[in-house]
Amino acid sequence: MAVHICAHVVHDYPLSNLNRDDLGSPKTVEFGGALRGRTSSQNTKRVARVRVEERIGERALRTRRLPSQVAQLLRERGWDEEEAVAAGQAVVMASGIQGLIIGEGGMTSVMLYVPQQVAQELADLVVADRGAVLKVAAHAEAVAKAAADKTKKTKAPALSKEEKAFVKELQGRVREILSSRNASIAAFGRMLANSSESTVDGAVSVAHTLTTHALVEQPDFFTAVDDIPGEDAGSAHMGSAGHTSGTYYRYGSVNVSELVGNMGGDREAAEEFLRAFLRELAVLVPTAKQRNTAPFTPPALVYLTVRTDQPVNLSGAFEAPVTAKAGSGWTAPSIERLDVHAKAVADFFDKEALAEHGHAGTADLSGVQNLGKRIGSLGDLVELATRRALELELESAR
Repeated sequence: MAVHICAHVVHDYPLSNLNRDDLGSPKTVEFGGALRGRTSSQNTKRVARVRVEERIGERALRTRRLPSQVAQLLRERGWDEEEAVAAGQAVVMASGIQGLIIGEGGMTSVMLYVPQQVAQELADLVVADRGAVLKVAAHAEAVAKAAADKTKKTKAPALSKEEKAFVKELQGRVREILSSRNASIAAFGRMLANSSESTVDGAVSVAHTLTTHALVEQPDFFTAVDDIPGEDAGSAHMGSAGHTSGTYYRYGSVNVSELVGNMGGDREAAEEFLRAFLRELAVLVPTAKQRNTAPFTPPALVYLTVRTDQPVNLSGAFEAPVTAKAGSGWTAPSIERLDVHAKAVADFFDKEALAEHGHAGTADLSGVQNLGKRIGSLGDLVELATRRALELELESAR
């Protein structure tokens, strides 16, 4: 039995540009025959991940600059520039992971996702056995060149039995460091081609966030005034920027069983992550153009469910776009629609699979009938879902 926590958030944002496309316009998508505002799942996950890491004090880094990070640590230990750069690149190459090479600017050919302390651990390895690192890195580079040679004229270097054992041992140490994980990696997952030991199936799933209603982009013409007057009218720059406003449905889920497994059975760490993630997902405000639009609104509704069958996304409630009633806006009818759809979904699935559910929010929730217990605060709601999910996960693990 896998235990899942699902988070359903109805959140209204004022005039803003929450997530921009390549032209700087708000992202959109057509859903149910109507154009909707959209923020991407990648945007949501990154904002949530950064906030969670700040809350729990444990960072993970997505980077191609790991060699330069190692080199910087070596410089701080007194190494000269050339030696530090060479050793920083060498220790990453020493992993021998196929396709992982040092490219332009001394960066890795692929982005790595590692706990923050990995750079320090690699630097320690270099200091402890620099000669071995350089030797294994040279071998890995030769193997990579042979593999890249389309003419097949370049041969990988032959090694003696003792040399093979030596290379394998050091490669194993480097790969073990690169394969280490923390809460963020356990939750959001990691994929590194040709390195199965580094791959982690993430426990968190996040959907693209959509407006519950049809949307029209609203252009904003602006001018920047020159503070030093001249013969012109004073405008130093003119432009137009796209904005939207509306009520959004945000959904994310956590496979609690998988999260605990990814954390090596550390339920305390899993509990800390769940509390932080569910809170940050509930109050999330995308970071684009925050200084110009200040869209710092609280969510109208947060609905959390604990399920023992599968995660369930309730976006189907808004396949037909919500229309604002006289004086209601979009938020109230969106909550009504979600309430009705949640009951239909609960009736469709095995009722026992919905082990716990509850809701909180800042909107008028007096008419809500099908979203479980009414909880006064977000913190208490998160505690309810987290505790129940971990109780069920522990029961299923026994």
